[in-house]
Amino acid sequence: MPMINITCVLAVIFGFLVSDSSPSHAENWPGWRGPHRDGTTSETRVPLQWSPTENVLWKSPMPGTGTSNPVIWEDKVFLTSSEGRDHGELHIVCFDRDTGRERWHQRLWGTAPTLFYGRSGMASPSPVTDGTRLFAFFGTGDVFCFTLTGELLWQRALADEFGPFENRFAASSSPLLYENKVILQCDHYGPSYLIALDQETGDTHWKAERPEVWLSWSSPQLIQTGQRTELIVSGSEKLDGYDPLTGSRLWTLRGLARECIPTPLTGHGRLYVVSGPNGTHFAVKPGGSGDITDTHVVWKNDRGTSFVPSAILVKDRYYIADDKGIGSCFDAHTGALLWRKRFGGQYTASPVSAAGRVYFVNESGTALVLNTETAEYQELSRNETGEDVYASPAISQGRFFLRTPQHLICIGSQRIK
Repeated sequence: MPMINITCVLAVIFGFLVSDSSPSHAENWPGWRGPHRDGTTSETRVPLQWSPTENVLWKSPMPGTGTSNPVIWEDKVFLTSSEGRDHGELHIVCFDRDTGRERWHQRLWGTAPTLFYGRSGMASPSPVTDGTRLFAFFGTGDVFCFTLTGELLWQRALADEFGPFENRFAASSSPLLYENKVILQCDHYGPSYLIALDQETGDTHWKAERPEVWLSWSSPQLIQTGQRTELIVSGSEKLDGYDPLTGSRLWTLRGLARECIPTPLTGHGRLYVVSGPNGTHFAVKPGGSGDITDTHVVWKNDRGTSFVPSAILVKDRYYIADDKGIGSCFDAHTGALLWRKRFGGQYTASPVSAAGRVYFVNESGTALVLNTETAEYQELSRNETGEDVYASPAISQGRFFLRTPQHLICIGSQRIK
């Protein structure tokens, strides 16, 4: 009988215990729609099933209201909200990732609350962090920069400088970080513009006027193409590409709807853009100059467009749920419709994806989980949250975070440390 090497056995056992108790491919969720700004993450240990009590690690009350998604960096979870008269009282709250305990809470006052804001208040834009600073933008036109421990570094009142935002649902475009800049898309009925602020000081690097754009709630996106990086923004009836270093416009593609909310996606060397309702899905080659409407469209499809939720791209398939709960899946390369299903309920939140699954959460808090490993429709689970959900979820370090009008909820396995 062969001798057993006790040291090797112990090493194997220890390795198994470590791998079983810590999340694989743990990623932060640093801003709007996560690490890639597209709703996807490389996380592998993500809960498949939960209920109002099952697999709920903690539930913490939130002040005010908002639809910004949770932002997670290591052991901290950040969220914004607003309340009070015209929702001019602003909040930035930091929670402990493991316990839900409030670690710090900054109360601020907005410069110019917009007249209409609905259930989002002034806290539709999601904050963003680079792991050193946290940047928060509100519908009042105010931009704040904090350390991750809650110290205010600088602030800008864009409404004071350039005029208050005039939107039906307040401003909802989430800030984007690029090199040493924080970039903001400020499209509204008043003078529209893009602006790049210095991350360290808040000073203006550049400002690009957009006089022909009167409305958008979409968030900017970046794509690398050839020798340059392009800043992509969806606006009234068109998509624009800019140089993020200078703010100069590179190209324009026409054909979007008048009101744009979904954020563009990138993948397979293309842009995937939707606006609606009754709009069009576009797959677009970036690059070029001037008007690229007739030269850079790879495919387009008029079916299943959404007004509020963004789409999601998982490998070779493109998924979306419209506001009335009709889900569609397209071939990302050709635009061919693969399936179309009634999910049930109405949708505001954008989907997220991890571990071969895509998660759609409707306004009643029901989370539909689908298998993305097959081209056919395959439902894996339906999970009830017990509260309404309008904000997009976040996934980080083995946990699934949901914001409701009352709470921030952390879902996961107790074994994950």
